[in-house]
Amino acid sequence: MAVTVTRNGAKKHAVQMVGQTLLEAGLAATIDMPFSCAMGGCGACKVKLVAGETTHEGSALTPLERERGYVLACVDRALGPCELEVDP
Repeated sequence: MAVTVTRNGAKKHAVQMVGQTLLEAGLAATIDMPFSCAMGGCGACKVKLVAGETTHEGSALTPLERERGYVLACVDRALGPCELEVDP
């Protein structure tokens, strides 16, 4: 899947291979993405899903954060091409 990540106004592109999370795809493409536990428990990898659809795993996000479009890059996977925005 094609994944576009915007951070500080710069867009970078990654390819999520089968089985990879959004975080794994981003890091494989040398994109600087935040993370800590990498298990969906801390919320450090929270990014905004601007376009597309992902799986929803992990419990570190509140219902309001989910409603506002945030996902956990360390456990979510794209279901098709998607765009993410990393908060500065």
